[in-house]
Amino acid sequence: MKKPFLITPLIVLLVVWHCFFSVKSLEAAAISDNNKNADINTSIQHPTIFFNNPDFDFGQIYKDQKVEHIYTFENRGKDTLKIKKVRTSCGCTAAILTADTILPGETGEIKATFSSGSASGNIKKSITVSSNDPDTPKYRLTIFGEIIKDLIIKPEHIDFGSVSTGEKISKTVSIKSQTEPDFKIKKITPSKPFIDAKIVAVKNGEYIIEITLNRNSVIGRLSGGIYLETNSQIESKVNIPFFGEIAGDISTYPKKIYFGSVVKGKELSQKIYVKANKSNIEILKIKTFPDYISTRIIEKKESEKPHYLIEVKLDSEAAIGNIGGVLELHTNSEIQPVTLIRIIGEIE
Repeated sequence: MKKPFLITPLIVLLVVWHCFFSVKSLEAAAISDNNKNADINTSIQHPTIFFNNPDFDFGQIYKDQKVEHIYTFENRGKDTLKIKKVRTSCGCTAAILTADTILPGETGEIKATFSSGSASGNIKKSITVSSNDPDTPKYRLTIFGEIIKDLIIKPEHIDFGSVSTGEKISKTVSIKSQTEPDFKIKKITPSKPFIDAKIVAVKNGEYIIEITLNRNSVIGRLSGGIYLETNSQIESKVNIPFFGEIAGDISTYPKKIYFGSVVKGKELSQKIYVKANKSNIEILKIKTFPDYISTRIIEKKESEKPHYLIEVKLDSEAAIGNIGGVLELHTNSEIQPVTLIRIIGEIE
């Protein structure tokens, strides 16, 4: 007769232990699945902004032309999308054509208008769309292309350089249209009375204009423009800028002395370069105002490129407040017996 099988306490304990951990593993798996589902549900609950074509290439346009483009966007999320702001970089404007509140699955439109103005060459501008999409709170759109000119002007500006008083100097500019086969210049108007401008040649639709600086006795920098009226449908009015300097018997660099913001009690010095445009020109005397500004000549060269190097010193006893000083250069020049140089800054 067989003896009955007896379950020992150790076996019972092992069975109970296994069952306990099996239950805990199932509970943990269930909790993990619930957390995953919760994460998935949470991730799709927020609004999601989406632009199918966020970049727009307008190709080529002429100066002063405008380009318009409509960007279409969609709310691919599960919550309402709210457009907070549309901000553009300079050169273009943007406006929301539809409502600024977009329900899930619906679309909206933003219209961008780019004005080329007087710019030229390759350009790229941006539009930033701010919304309540937590993943993309600022969506960046771009608009880019090339701005081309109808009128080809060579050179595009006139630099007369440094010209002595009474000296006459001429420059030439060529102008041709890329779109107008029968291109004509109707009128030429210089902005300054001491500038003359006239057409000296016309060949195959290309104009040659001679621009002359004369009859000017005012020493210092000069600037202005040559204004043209043409029959171009794209650039009917054009400005050719000019600049230069009428040099007297002496030239000073810089044109003014700037000490900036200075703590009271501190000494500072600046230097000024004085160029003698004629070999016989000399500095006879230097005066300064106020009295806490002093000067001394630290370099003088008389042969080859005659010049002076002057140190301008701000004394430590200078009073608090704005510096409204003047440096006077007295020379033996008949046309520039006294040259005034401003001295500015602030004592704190």
